[in-house]
Amino acid sequence: MKKYQEELGDNGQILVRASGTEPLIRIMAEGPQQERLEEIASAIAEVVNSELG
Repeated sequence: MKKYQEELGDNGQILVRASGTEPLIRIMAEGPQQERLEEIASAIAEVVNSELG
């Protein structure tokens, strides 16, 4: 996450947290380039899936 946050700088943010109401992890990315944000969120999701199964 750190490398992605550095990539976005002051132009965006990334939030990864456990849902308070459902058994899942929420990944939120905000920034100027939608396509890149989707790539970042997918990469983070892959790590979450591999770590938590």
